[in-house]
Amino acid sequence: MIIAVPAIETEINGKRLISPHFGKAPAFVIYNGITEDSMFVENPKNRAGYGGGRLIADLFMRNGVDAVLVKEMGEGAFFNLQSAGVKVFLIPENVKFVEDAIKLYIEGKLQPLTEPSESGHHH
Repeated sequence: MIIAVPAIETEINGKRLISPHFGKAPAFVIYNGITEDSMFVENPKNRAGYGGGRLIADLFMRNGVDAVLVKEMGEGAFFNLQSAGVKVFLIPENVKFVEDAIKLYIEGKLQPLTEPSESGHHH
């Protein structure tokens, strides 16, 4: 199982902070639940501008991502990932670190996101 979480560069005590905005996240942590390896990958949309959401889906597909953990997600990204077969889960507001979100997901404690959580948000 491969999990992706939007992240920012900042670390506190060796733990990486979650980016609250999926599409505008500076980067993603892609975690492999089998090998327990993780990598920090720049968001390809940062260099693409409008329509870059497909680049994120492509990045996830290349890396075999099964699940994405987010604080919120707009329509474009949500439907791109859904059509690619990637499941999206909601990170509770009080969870600040990537590692904690992944742990909650592995424990089965995150709720699936069934529709975009950023309504009417266009770039």
